[in-house]
Amino acid sequence: MISVKNLTQNIKLYSKLLKSVGRFGRGMSQKQPLSPVECAFLIKRLMDEEKLDKVKVSERLDLGRPKDETDIYKKRDTSQVNNFLSLLEVSEKSRDYAGWGWEGLPKISFTTISILSSSFTHDEQDKVLQAALQGDKKSNITKTDALKLRKWRSENPNLTVEDGIQKVLNLKPVTIITHVIVCYLSEKIKDFIKNNSDFKVKILSALRSRIPGKFYELENSDILMTLSMDEEAFSTFNNLQKTSEKSFTEFITDLLELEHVI
Repeated sequence: MISVKNLTQNIKLYSKLLKSVGRFGRGMSQKQPLSPVECAFLIKRLMDEEKLDKVKVSERLDLGRPKDETDIYKKRDTSQVNNFLSLLEVSEKSRDYAGWGWEGLPKISFTTISILSSSFTHDEQDKVLQAALQGDKKSNITKTDALKLRKWRSENPNLTVEDGIQKVLNLKPVTIITHVIVCYLSEKIKDFIKNNSDFKVKILSALRSRIPGKFYELENSDILMTLSMDEEAFSTFNNLQKTSEKSFTEFITDLLELEHVI
């Protein structure tokens, strides 16, 4: 997601991480500047560069604060760090669906997705998430749903995940799995969408002219844009974005400006 040569020397990026997690990232009227997946990559990088274990990184980021703060010897709870790091085990095809609670569809709470990551293969994760978010119902998956699905899997190891999707989630399985990228809309893109009824055609045409592969669909909410694409397009898009060291939002905005779309 975000590539930096040395996280500990990049104060601005580290500040964004602090503002997205822990005490500073909870209950804010200001939205978190980083996505949960971006936070996961940076937490892992911080642990590797600073040689921190999960307790130490929890302290550094103010995660898992003890309820009884008078006990200075009590260790931090590392479950929140575990939830972030579990996102690195989610299929890259659907990983970007992980979001904060305030975002709404097509984002799903990253704690919910972390439950799926521990119980299902990448292929199964894709089928579950994309059945919910690309199917005909466009429904959210709650933590309760994920726990029920995990319980169903442990009790029915010989059944397919499609069976669980239908029985537990009451959803129709999707037939085609795609790579998905979800990004925030910049103000420039918001204005373009507002003033152009054919914005989907123009944005997809610009992406196709710059990036090889297939772009299938573009969907948007008031704050988010979802792009579905094939393996070739995703690989190229992802590599270009990482090389640019910009967020998906900044990268797409720059690309559309280069193509004179916005």
